[in-house]
Amino acid sequence: MERYKLIILLLFSVMLYCQTGAVFAAQSSHIEQQLTDIKNNENKNEAINELDKLLLKKSFSSSDRLLLLSLQSNTYYQMGKYELAISPAKDALKIAYHQNLISEQAELNKLLGVCYYFLGEYANAVDYYQNSYDFYQGEASQFSLKSEKYQQNAVKQANLLNNIALAYVLLGKSNFALQSYKKAEALYQQFGSENDKVDVRYNIATMLINLKRFDIAITMLKEIIPKLEKLGDNVGIAKARADLGVAFKYSGQFELALQHTLVSLDYFQSENITFEIASQLHNVAEIYNHMQQPEKAMDYAKEGAELSRKISHKKAYAGTLQSMAKASLAMGDVTAAADYIAQSTAIAKKEDYSALLLSNLLVSSLINMKLDNYQLAIEQMHQYEYKKYQKANAKLNEQLAKFESEQLAQQVIRLEQNKKLQQLQMIKLEQQRGLILLAIILILFIAFLIYRRRLESRLTKELESRVQQRTQALEFITQELKQANQVKSQFLANMSHEIRTPLTSIVGQSEAIINGDIEETELPHEVKVIHGNSLHLLQLINEILDLSKIEANKLDLELREYDLHQIIDAISDIFSEQAKKKQLAFNVKHEIPSPFFVTIDSFRLKQILINLCSNAIKFTERGGVTLTITCDGQALSFSVSDTGIGMSEKHLSTIFELFTQADNSISRRFGGSGLGLYLSSQLALLMSGKIEVESVVGKGSTFCFSMPYQQNVAANLDQKDIQEQELKNNQYKGKIVLADDHDDNRRLIARMLEGIGLEVLCANNGKQAVELCMEHEPNLALLDIQMPIMDGVEAFRKLRNTGYKKPLFALTANAMSHEISYFIALGFDGHLKKPIERKQFLLTIDKYYQHTAADSPNALSLTNAIDNIDFSDLKASFVVNLAQDKHELSTMMTNKEYADLERFVHRLAGAAQMFGYIELGQSAQELEQFLKKTPLSQSNRDDVIEDLADCLLDELSLILNK
Repeated sequence: MERYKLIILLLFSVMLYCQTGAVFAAQSSHIEQQLTDIKNNENKNEAINELDKLLLKKSFSSSDRLLLLSLQSNTYYQMGKYELAISPAKDALKIAYHQNLISEQAELNKLLGVCYYFLGEYANAVDYYQNSYDFYQGEASQFSLKSEKYQQNAVKQANLLNNIALAYVLLGKSNFALQSYKKAEALYQQFGSENDKVDVRYNIATMLINLKRFDIAITMLKEIIPKLEKLGDNVGIAKARADLGVAFKYSGQFELALQHTLVSLDYFQSENITFEIASQLHNVAEIYNHMQQPEKAMDYAKEGAELSRKISHKKAYAGTLQSMAKASLAMGDVTAAADYIAQSTAIAKKEDYSALLLSNLLVSSLINMKLDNYQLAIEQMHQYEYKKYQKANAKLNEQLAKFESEQLAQQVIRLEQNKKLQQLQMIKLEQQRGLILLAIILILFIAFLIYRRRLESRLTKELESRVQQRTQALEFITQELKQANQVKSQFLANMSHEIRTPLTSIVGQSEAIINGDIEETELPHEVKVIHGNSLHLLQLINEILDLSKIEANKLDLELREYDLHQIIDAISDIFSEQAKKKQLAFNVKHEIPSPFFVTIDSFRLKQILINLCSNAIKFTERGGVTLTITCDGQALSFSVSDTGIGMSEKHLSTIFELFTQADNSISRRFGGSGLGLYLSSQLALLMSGKIEVESVVGKGSTFCFSMPYQQNVAANLDQKDIQEQELKNNQYKGKIVLADDHDDNRRLIARMLEGIGLEVLCANNGKQAVELCMEHEPNLALLDIQMPIMDGVEAFRKLRNTGYKKPLFALTANAMSHEISYFIALGFDGHLKKPIERKQFLLTIDKYYQHTAADSPNALSLTNAIDNIDFSDLKASFVVNLAQDKHELSTMMTNKEYADLERFVHRLAGAAQMFGYIELGQSAQELEQFLKKTPLSQSNRDDVIEDLADCLLDELSLILNK
């Protein structure tokens, strides 16, 4: 029975859910149809009433209310009722913020900015415009530069910058306006239509009017109006004529000003554009005031004041009130003038109309003079003069200071000349002083006019120059993009050919062997061919990887002490046989003492020398190749000379470029990818060296690689001593502390140390190491850097802080050169790298421990003594422990414990290399380096870590399954 009840209840719930879903779907469809009908209703008052009724209902969802409020705000905006449009827009914006609807937020911010602009609240308009602009600027990064969406986004940004600039102009912040116009013009030039380009030029002209640069503004507007006529933009034409009227008014051409302003007013009245009608009524009133026709000025001003107050056009309202005050004053109605100017000043102060406030001071001063308020009138006049010249003063300071100094010098001379006549000519002197002051004012005025004309000319030239520079910069960027595309195509073509050629040979030879097409006697030869092509392919891939590391600034030099003779002998062994096969002579010349220890990255040095020598042999058909090594105490020089084909001056300038050979025939004849010399030159720069070349066509080439070096004289002497003592001694005596947290690693190093006679005190963390050092005071302590509880660096600091003076060496795996420098800078006495390099190891031990006589007359050398130590049981133990390591690695990856994972792979990398598992050590080292250097913010970080960890797990499985 209970089961049936549950089934019935479930069926009822399903039916209720389906009905509810159907109701919501029907409601959503119904609201969309209603909104469409309201949008299409030409009677906007009816549309507002319908929206008000819908908004009273509480059954709509937040998304539906957002649509209703947005439509209501837009409808009020279309009706020109900007103040009424603000409230629903803000309500809609709150919903958009709550639901995180970014695009809707941007559109609503823009709508609010437009409404506040038309209401004359320009500071608020800038804030909302900026919010909308920030959204579109952030959105641009999501699109491709060539996509249509990116271009549309750019035009939207430009439109908003244009609006921001207009608001800044009316706020009197011309510098901010100019910056916004520059950004907008750059976007319009690249992505905008012809209409956009004309629009931004028009806005710059209006800004010039506000800056009182009327001549340039008139010229620009005369050029813009025909373009607007061509575009059919009647509203734009009317606005341009209105601004032209303003420019003519300020330049004193009142008849032309009245003509253009009335034409503009007639058009706006015919189209019932109330915002512009109010502005132009104010402009006509001002022109009539200038033409001393106060009655007409009053008529237009009253009409403008009534309309601007009705539509909340605050700037036009404040301006028409000022015009009415001027007209009233001219007609003798001083009381009315005082009332009008007080109202205008109150609005200007509230909305921060600085220019209007300044001119109101002058009008107020005249009114107070008429009202016999002389003290207040004088005070207002002083305020007017102070504020008027405050802006000009900053620009004219330098010229004024210079001019005044010249005038003062002239006055001093004049005073000295007239000193004897002063008493007799006091009255005349006073008159002269008055004339001098008048002359100063006149000169200052003339200087100001000259400065303004020059400034206008300079700014015009600067604008033209910047437009030209921007155009040239865009052309240069386009050319760079083309060149980058060509380099990419060349890289793909070269690499496709270079990789496919050895791969084709490898696949072909392998298939021939598999199919039995090769006789048994030829098998060694074919395998040798496959091996040779594989090595070539490996070398090519290594070069590409090295290049990518250099360009990413991630290639570190591993600086160690090496005997230069070992490197020279290795190069000689490599190329003597190659040269012999081509019947060439390969000679090495040097006068360097043996041994010759220097601090270098031996691998990168050999890489450069191998590239230079292999090129020399490749391009030499007869004669020989000579490698010459010299040193002058500060620099090592390696000169590779050949008697090959040589190069021309033209080809010498490009040989160190990527994928470059002398010409295409060289590549076909001799082969090669063009990577070698470019890679060698980059490595040389990384080693603070350089490669220079001299060549003569048909006679040969000489490549000279020079680099600074540091010779270790002590190491050279120690090496000689060790070589002499190896035949006599093979044992040391004394205590040594070894701290390493990896058990197998620690046991292996301890056995090596015990094999040469030392008493080893082992610690698995830094705290134990400190205790052992303080208790036994060994000759030397080897401290692993990364250990639990207390790491090597902390243990070092604690020992030194307690006054411990005995030598302390850092013991690390895979340390980079900058890390080694850091350890030495901390105060470590030296550094040993894991896996242990036995010669360096013996040099370190020999420095701090005394020899004991050999027990047998057939005593082995120190190196042989280490070589004969049996490590098989330790290696077996290491392999057994790898199963646990594999489990720990999988657990860390599952839990994404990357900090623990970094420490874990560091330990594993050092131990694996100590026991000869090179591939395992390299996989662990790659994962460690990625974890160290990659920022947490990198988008694909987890994916790369997972891939590297999978490679490491594969290596562990291979070892465990053997």
